[in-house]
Amino acid sequence: MGLSRSPSEGEAPVPSPLKVSHSLPGAPAAVYALLTDRDFQEGRLTETGGNDPQVVDLSTTDGKTTIVTRQSIPASVLPSMVASMIPGDPVTERTEVWAADGDGYTATFSVVVKGAPASLKGTMTLSADGEGSTLAVDGSAVVPIPLFGSKVEAIIVEQVGALLDSEAAYTAARL
Repeated sequence: MGLSRSPSEGEAPVPSPLKVSHSLPGAPAAVYALLTDRDFQEGRLTETGGNDPQVVDLSTTDGKTTIVTRQSIPASVLPSMVASMIPGDPVTERTEVWAADGDGYTATFSVVVKGAPASLKGTMTLSADGEGSTLAVDGSAVVPIPLFGSKVEAIIVEQVGALLDSEAAYTAARL
């Protein structure tokens, strides 16, 4: 059994991993077409919760598609420990940069919480899987706060995992 510890002063924080995989009933090209559609993104944001959801950018340049979304999370739904660290309703901004990769697609992603020392970064891979596809997310959350950082990271990973599950269900229903 491994022990988790908070980093000592001067040490880098140890990120909390996020690994999620979803099977989707469409070929990678069909899933990618949905993911890069503004109406789909707006519908997914509205369906999966949050306040004031918006697609800030959805553009393609040099074979790469950038998707930037923003929404606020009601402080009332956050664990009290997290809500006490952030004034008001925190605003999250998520950026995905997608590109073709063989028969599938890959993306880098980042999620930042405005006004909070929290971030989530990683990669997403959309690959063929039989007649459908698999969307795999591999990331890590970092909250560089002594003593509480790893607890907040665990909450972020749990909440983002649940959000990704909801997004996968929304996506599957539209394929």
